Amino acid sequence: MTDHSKTRHFPQGSSSESIANHADHDANLLKKIAPIVQRSIANGFYPGAVILASQSNEIVYTGVFGSQSLIPAQTPMLLDTIFDIASLTKVVVTTTAIMQLIEKNKLSLEAPIADYWPDFAKNGKEAITIKDCLIHTSGLQATIASHQLNEILPEELRIPDLFEWQGKQAALEKVIATKPCQPRHSSFLYSDINFITLGHLIEIASGEKLEIYANEHIFKPLGMQHSYFSPPAELKQQIAPTQIMNGELRWGEVHDPTASLMGGVAGMAGVFSTAHDLGIFAQTILNKGRINSTSFLLKPETVSAMTSVQTPSNLPEKRGLGWDVNSPFSCHGNFSASSFGHTGWTGASMWIDPEHESWLLILASRTHPTPASKNKLVADRNMIANLISSYVSNPQLTS
Repeated sequence: MTDHSKTRHFPQGSSSESIANHADHDANLLKKIAPIVQRSIANGFYPGAVILASQSNEIVYTGVFGSQSLIPAQTPMLLDTIFDIASLTKVVVTTTAIMQLIEKNKLSLEAPIADYWPDFAKNGKEAITIKDCLIHTSGLQATIASHQLNEILPEELRIPDLFEWQGKQAALEKVIATKPCQPRHSSFLYSDINFITLGHLIEIASGEKLEIYANEHIFKPLGMQHSYFSPPAELKQQIAPTQIMNGELRWGEVHDPTASLMGGVAGMAGVFSTAHDLGIFAQTILNKGRINSTSFLLKPETVSAMTSVQTPSNLPEKRGLGWDVNSPFSCHGNFSASSFGHTGWTGASMWIDPEHESWLLILASRTHPTPASKNKLVADRNMIANLISSYVSNPQLTS
């Protein structure tokens, strides 16, 4: 894979934004967002982005920039573009489902995984609990396969000894064979194995396939009409393609190599969604799980536990149950100390701030057509978060 990021330039494509008109807020803060994104598009860091921000259940900023695709043809980014949201799957589906099943007493947060999946106990994993996996202190390594790295690394840096496997059952056998690489609770180690495990646990406890569970218990109740594992083929033209891998463009198929080998459905990646649908989800979490006057996605006390610090006090990384509070993966900008969120490798991020009743979504196709060598999106996320957080927290601020 050749990186042309130092010389490439992407077309301007779409360029539209909508800013709420509030006399007591400084709209000039939000007008600074477009130049940040457009500069990165022009410099070839990522081809396009959709940005959505809300305060007090009102959309205060909408931005649509750049291109949905560059190959096989250049097409403009749209507000309703469907994105591969990568590791946002961990919070939108897997964490939500695990906590729903805990509320139904089908799982217990502090129970060892092996209580429900006995084979998991093999190779020194008998003490690892559901909570350990949710907060990434299980001691399990990051991934089950070198494919995870080889698919995204330049050819000269790829690892030669690939694991040869395919299918969900093969992945579960890899999990069973995995040994902890460090003691439980000794450190924070962000691990896809944790969420592959939790995805399987959802199927064991619910008796439903993960994709069916997500649709019936999360997407449908919330009215997330354009959210899927393995989106229908007829929606391909609405989907932002991701990376060229082994000479082929990933388009409408999950980018994550391990999730792809598992058939496109996994607890750590695989969901496709739109800014609108993810906004519904973010607002529901901000509303402490309330969907409407009579129904809840989760109980308020469950949401509070998910989104408050659950990691051991001696660890510098602060994580909730599934959710990121303050870690190297955060994109919280100047949002309040009570804020939380998550990011995804493909360019998706969600950050929620209960103190200021706000949330921010950034969906940027940063892997298309190949990732830039320097991830400018991370810096852009934080600059945008600073502007949004300043807007929602101090309406009298003058830029």
